[in-house]
Amino acid sequence: MRSPSRARAWGARTLRSLFPPIARSRLAFRGGLVALPIYVLVVLIYPLSLQQAQWVRTSEQLTWLALAGILAGTLVGNGRMPAPRAMTLGGMLGGLAIVIATAGASEGPVFSEKLVRLAVAVNGWLTQVLAGEAASDTTVFTIVLGATVWSSAFVGSFALARLFRPWDTLVFVGGCLVINVSLALTSLFADLVVFTLAALVLLVRLHIVGLQERWQRRNIVPSGEMDWRLLRGGLTWTLVLVLLAFFTPRVGAAEALSSAYNVFQTPYQRVETEWQRFFAGVSGPSRVRGISFAESIRLGQAPSLTDQVVMYVTSTQGRFWRAITYDFYTGNGWQKTESTRVDRVTPPTQGRIRVETTFDIVGSSSSVLFAPNEPVRASIPYQFDTGSDTSYSTAMRALRADQAQGSYTVVSYESVADKGALRRASETYPDYIRSKYLQLPSTLPQRVRDLARQVAGDRQNAYDKAEAIESYLRANYKYTLSVQAPPPGRDPVDFFLFTLKEDFCEYFASSMVVMLRELGVPARLVEGYTTGNLDPSTGRYEVKELNAHAWAEVYFPAYGWIEFEPTPSQAPFLRADTDLTGQAPSPETPGINDPDRLNPDAGLLPNEQIDAGGGGEGGLAVVPFDPRPMLAVLLVLLAITATAFARFQLRFRGQRAIDAAWGKTRLLASYAGYRPDPAQTTYEYAAMLGGAVPEVKEPIGLIADVRVRDRYTRAGSSSEDVERATSAWRRLARTLLALVPARLVSAVARLTR
Repeated sequence: MRSPSRARAWGARTLRSLFPPIARSRLAFRGGLVALPIYVLVVLIYPLSLQQAQWVRTSEQLTWLALAGILAGTLVGNGRMPAPRAMTLGGMLGGLAIVIATAGASEGPVFSEKLVRLAVAVNGWLTQVLAGEAASDTTVFTIVLGATVWSSAFVGSFALARLFRPWDTLVFVGGCLVINVSLALTSLFADLVVFTLAALVLLVRLHIVGLQERWQRRNIVPSGEMDWRLLRGGLTWTLVLVLLAFFTPRVGAAEALSSAYNVFQTPYQRVETEWQRFFAGVSGPSRVRGISFAESIRLGQAPSLTDQVVMYVTSTQGRFWRAITYDFYTGNGWQKTESTRVDRVTPPTQGRIRVETTFDIVGSSSSVLFAPNEPVRASIPYQFDTGSDTSYSTAMRALRADQAQGSYTVVSYESVADKGALRRASETYPDYIRSKYLQLPSTLPQRVRDLARQVAGDRQNAYDKAEAIESYLRANYKYTLSVQAPPPGRDPVDFFLFTLKEDFCEYFASSMVVMLRELGVPARLVEGYTTGNLDPSTGRYEVKELNAHAWAEVYFPAYGWIEFEPTPSQAPFLRADTDLTGQAPSPETPGINDPDRLNPDAGLLPNEQIDAGGGGEGGLAVVPFDPRPMLAVLLVLLAITATAFARFQLRFRGQRAIDAAWGKTRLLASYAGYRPDPAQTTYEYAAMLGGAVPEVKEPIGLIADVRVRDRYTRAGSSSEDVERATSAWRRLARTLLALVPARLVSAVARLTR
């Protein structure tokens, strides 16, 4: 049996192996007391920016997490714990700190109860996400924010303390800050400016410290004003860069970047859709910014609409100008999950007429193209957003965003089906339509479901059910521009129907869509603009921001998506009721006397040829440059390069720095065509490589000297030798890497002879 003294000694050795002692002499901040507050400011800007963005109700704990991350990273970085073990320890400490901080920031007097509520919230979030529903609780999102704050602070401080590298902090914190500034609804540009200034000053200060340490090693005595002159020069260049960022115009590469974005937009939107489903309760990206028609909206957000003119529309009559449609109800708002890009859609033509509409855009910055009801083509290069069923579109977009800012003409097929035809429409819906447009979250209150059935009564067909709900909302609820957000955890449709009973158009349209889905009638939310005001002098409709609107569309097999207006501020869509009159619609009915009216069984008009890929000016198809093959090749090359780099580094994992520098030199030189002879000594190989490549003569000689001293002298190598060998390897690697491509080309040429 082990004695108590031996057990204590064994425990002490185990503890020292797990947590090596910290070098107290290195605890002083490398940049001195002048740079320490600057570094703390650089790290704290990100959590402070998150607080200003107001993503979640409680975010003050993020600042304390950042300070704790700085302290933990500095302490662990100054120890001798291996980096993998240090990162594992940092993750464990971070997880514990995040749980404690998140629970502590929640409401309630007893901490144990807070922990229980936190666990219940996380479990509920997982249940909703795995069930394919939208998760409305923000607790997990708060944990994610805390994880990014802790990671940036801990990893950056560890790298600065262990490797004297400030870039780890700047890249991580800067990346997180840029994402936050880009997505936040409030303007956070000042945070980005402060971060840039502080980061550049910190880099200048640490560079000065590095130069001073190098001068001391080489016994160089600089001028007394040298550090001040360097700092002054760095601050000058910092100011120049900031001024350039403010006043430099956009470069011509924006078009190329826009084309590249179009390639990756669809997969990005899919990821964004899932992200929004995971965190549907988070305000910010889930909310439409003004009237930019984003991929998702959050109900209850007050719009900021002005009387600024958005566009002028030339049309035979006033219609609603559709921008985008939404299919997925999250329990907090709406998302557009159908974002597959196609060049052509084939909408049903039964009971529809062909209309041409010209839009002169004034104040929009989006790539979305406007159109009445169901568009099929445009006069500029375009694509449709749709799903697996390409008989309709969820949005129409210009291939290049700048082309959507001028003038364009859209051809659409607008429904003129009468009430009798829609009543007789089949209610056998395609499986895809049922899966997409009957979706409702399990959290929808039962009284909303009961109200839908009560309003529908004993009505048997989809049209009468839709008309009953439309009339009920128009008669029993009031329209107002004063928007109120639902309380936390409250379904917005339930809040509108049973508490508010007056609000903005998004509440009316959402309520109609949700109630129809409960009745088994496919429906979707649509956003765009109302008709606007007709200018008699020009014959055009003037559409302003104030005309932004939301309405509902109901799906009828063979007839497609039909518009309904549940908001009492707008007149309902007029349709003749042949079941009551026993007659066909009169020619005076708006839109019926169009010469291009389609009969119920007709297909597309004979002269209507839809160009795949979009029509161009003068009737010529515009074939845009497709960068996808080139980008695919670049991605493959990047993947190969990253894999080769990782394999190269892993071959020397666990070796001492000097041995690793020598081994990497020999391997990289072999790739460049200078393979070592096993019989060569260290100095012989260094002389051979230095003679063949004069540019590496000095660094390879330095590495050879350090290696010989490390291996064959009693004193061994010093820490300065390790630093010199590492620095020499980096200089040598840059030269040898430039020789590798030429050797690869010559090898391929020999194989093809």
